[in-house]
Amino acid sequence: MKSLTIFKAVVTLLVFLSVAACDSSKKGKDSAETAKEENDHALDNRDDEKDADFIVETVAGNYAEIKLAQLALNRSADAGVKQMATKLESDHTKILNDLKAYADKNGIALPTSETDEAKKDIDKLIEEKEVNDFDEKWCDALEDKHEKTINKFESRLDKTEDVELKNWISATLPALRAHLDMLKKHEDRLK
Repeated sequence: MKSLTIFKAVVTLLVFLSVAACDSSKKGKDSAETAKEENDHALDNRDDEKDADFIVETVAGNYAEIKLAQLALNRSADAGVKQMATKLESDHTKILNDLKAYADKNGIALPTSETDEAKKDIDKLIEEKEVNDFDEKWCDALEDKHEKTINKFESRLDKTEDVELKNWISATLPALRAHLDMLKKHEDRLK
């Protein structure tokens, strides 16, 4: 009986130590990196892993887009920028929800926030003191993000074999291109 109690205590200690070791190995990683690692372990097919990486990056990017839109709604004095931010927040929330449903259906682990790099970019905009400078830098940052996002979408569209993902990308690309056009117009107006 006494040895059984000691055995249970040792097993409990080992479980605690293994959980603590796993948690410490995740320190220093943002939630996108952690989700990618989880997907790499869970998925057997390299094509599925690449699709999952695309989903993870897109989800993290949409968290950042939503936060950037909310930031503009709070900081901008320009009615056009605020209108654009409202549209971006709404559209990127829809994209995020679509991806969450897709990931849930396909067993893909997702990040819970934007990447650490995106957090730094958001912090730089938060630190911007001049409202006019904020608006211009905000438009510039979002224009750059949308150009990169469109390139990633087009690349994944060409490479994925997943028909559902291919259809979703095809349906989402026009909105992203419209966002980019809108951002370019507003940025030119602000200069």
